[in-house]
Amino acid sequence: MTPRPDEQARAELRDLVTKARKHRDDEHERVEAQFWQEIDRLQKRYHGAQQDIADDLDIKRNQILRQTKRYQPAVND
Repeated sequence: MTPRPDEQARAELRDLVTKARKHRDDEHERVEAQFWQEIDRLQKRYHGAQQDIADDLDIKRNQILRQTKRYQPAVND
């Protein structure tokens, strides 16, 4: 049987869980941005591509517009 934790062990565990959660959230945001940036490139392939993508993703065209604008890469001035 594992020993009962003391307050220090619990605090360390909470810190590690917080760190793991932050890493997961950061990676999710990075992957989401990459996905919508790729969709932005793909929708410019031919006239009507945005509708084809919307149909394939089972979403509305205006959601593609909102998401691709949201995840546009930052432009350095």
